[in-house]
Amino acid sequence: PGIFFTRWITHFCAPAFVFLAGTSAFFYGRKHADLARFLVWRGIWLIVLELTVLRVAWTFNFDFVHYVMAGVIWVIGWCMILLAALSRLPVAVVGCIGVVVIAAHNLLDPHLEGIIAGLGTDPLSGLWKILYIGFFAGPVQFGASGPSLMVLYSIVPWVGVMAAGFAFGAVLTQEPARRRRICTSVGMGAIALFLILRGFDLYGDPRPWRAAAHGEAGAAMPALVAFLNTNKYPPSLDFLLMTLGPTIALMPLLERARGPVAGFVSLFGRVPF
Repeated sequence: PGIFFTRWITHFCAPAFVFLAGTSAFFYGRKHADLARFLVWRGIWLIVLELTVLRVAWTFNFDFVHYVMAGVIWVIGWCMILLAALSRLPVAVVGCIGVVVIAAHNLLDPHLEGIIAGLGTDPLSGLWKILYIGFFAGPVQFGASGPSLMVLYSIVPWVGVMAAGFAFGAVLTQEPARRRRICTSVGMGAIALFLILRGFDLYGDPRPWRAAAHGEAGAAMPALVAFLNTNKYPPSLDFLLMTLGPTIALMPLLERARGPVAGFVSLFGRVPF
């Protein structure tokens, strides 16, 4: 349990990073006319750093031919580039697109095994891995002797998370009392929806927790562990509700935080990376 929950608590990081990156882009756009250009260049810069500096920091070697990693900084970069195009649309439309991507991508769950089984080394298969399926389908190969790209974070549905975060910026522009009510309602609503969808195994995750708890797919898990063990690669609707719900619900409390600990965390949060 200690190992599981140590891992589980880290699941809140990536959704919050991507969601609030979208929110930050919204506020940048309120003060600068070059939002799209800024997002494209920032995205390219993040992708380059992921494939070079951060890859070496993870692996401690320079053998780029056999292994290149596409992690969370990579996907934030690509999502920023895509958000540059979306940002030209009305904010409400961007938010709707984000929510639809988050909510609807699990419709592919029944077809994933067939899709993965049909993948090869052709460019279309590589595109599937980069866009959605990720590393469960194996690395993307660039030629017979070229580098292999291990996609940890696929673009879908993370681009939906950033788009939803972009629209969420409009919520944070409301007067304080209204902003706090909306954050509490959205956050608690997401938690409630997670409990319903996950509790009854209705929709939103390719791994039913009841089957895992009863050992139908291998060794049985404790019920609570199985319930919380939602899919991160790619992140399922249940995973995102489980993580973004509490994040948004806590915002009204965190914005009131004062004192040396709050000051340290605020300063730390403003530092790049």
